[in-house]
Amino acid sequence: MDKVNFYMGRPVVKIDSDRTVLDTVKLMREIEVGAILIRENDEIVGIFTESDLLRKVVAEGKSADSIKVSEVMSKPLVSVDAEDKMFKAFTEMHEHHFRHLGVTEDKKVVGVLSIKDIAKYYVNKVTKQKGGVAKED
Repeated sequence: MDKVNFYMGRPVVKIDSDRTVLDTVKLMREIEVGAILIRENDEIVGIFTESDLLRKVVAEGKSADSIKVSEVMSKPLVSVDAEDKMFKAFTEMHEHHFRHLGVTEDKKVVGVLSIKDIAKYYVNKVTKQKGGVAKED
């Protein structure tokens, strides 16, 4: 139960790299995710996150309806294996200052792990250690 595959988000949500940032953000809102994988020729080439929107589009004064998501996505996609322990995923996020990681099985992207997934894992872990109820020390 400490493995990434138990906590990662499925199914994989993708959008083509030639779509606009506006199209991408609308899809993210519709499916209620904070990050989406970017696909080019059926291969994952990056990830677009809420942070990318703020830092690379809004703060730069770019127009979301005219810029391609491929121009502002984060690349390459940093990932962990689905069989890795959650602590390794947390460490990767911490070291790279990311809130989302790709998850792979046999070198194929099969999901995304978010900081919310990490938080859920640790809340569950603490709850079990405290006898079923998360309590403040």
